[in-house]
Amino acid sequence: MSKVVFINGQSRDVADIVLGTAPCGFCCTVVPDDLGETELLQQVSDADFLILHPANICGKILQNAKNLRHIQLLTAGYDKVDIVAATELGITVATNGGANAWAVAEQAIALLLCLYRRLVQCDQSVRAGTWRKPITGMNTFELAGKTIGLLGVGNIGGKVARRLEAFETRIIYHDRFKKSRDEGWESVSLETLLRESDVLSVHVPLTAETRGLIGAEQLAWMKPTAVIINTSRAEVFDEAALEDALRHRRIAGAGLDVFNQEPIAPANGLLELDNVVLSPHSAGHSYEAWFRRSKFAWDNIQRVVAGEAPLSIAR
Repeated sequence: MSKVVFINGQSRDVADIVLGTAPCGFCCTVVPDDLGETELLQQVSDADFLILHPANICGKILQNAKNLRHIQLLTAGYDKVDIVAATELGITVATNGGANAWAVAEQAIALLLCLYRRLVQCDQSVRAGTWRKPITGMNTFELAGKTIGLLGVGNIGGKVARRLEAFETRIIYHDRFKKSRDEGWESVSLETLLRESDVLSVHVPLTAETRGLIGAEQLAWMKPTAVIINTSRAEVFDEAALEDALRHRRIAGAGLDVFNQEPIAPANGLLELDNVVLSPHSAGHSYEAWFRRSKFAWDNIQRVVAGEAPLSIAR
């Protein structure tokens, strides 16, 4: 019987879903993600498979897991997994195959609508008894006719695009893989994407290529009326440059689900800005997504057992 260790940084409810959807033929152990290194080494030393959330594991742990064949992430991101060490050891690593793409896409649009309609300020004003005070008539906007620029159009970016098309928007994108013309979206350079977008929504993994991709120079290309939505990874941006651009209104606003330090530091200047809507790296979390994540994980593990290549390999 194959041993599976689920390193869980989420609630017991998530562990129950993963255990409850496990197929026959596997012995599954759940351990918390805050175990000390010695204890974690003991737990994974004879594991055949690991399931991770969050996706965070170092090469030393992998080197001591002598039976390990495959690491299955419940996340889309894999930047904190030692892919190089795993590859050298012959261990495959796979992401969640877009299992949380619906949730992330909806959150990206929710952040955008909060910015455009000033929903946070409206809620606060109603509760404070000042009714419509934040709304001047000139500071709320419609999506119709706007240009939506997508940095990355994979599982998540594609879902954002298809949903925002219903708002009568124009979709442009920049991605290392050009999409089929059947989508009706225009592939453009990064500079064109930033210069033309009214809304920039970011959906790329954090890699050596994307880390620090957008800094002060690139932000200066954007319209002063543009807004940024980031449900990807904070490190795609120079966070200090982004804060500066927002503080001085060189960019109109941002909806951010990710930060360089998480939880966000109390002294982070983004917390002071009224043109920013923040969420606690929760875009991928939904009740429905956990079942899709778990099913994909177990299906992928069964593929490996059957001698097949896993899907959604992290590269």
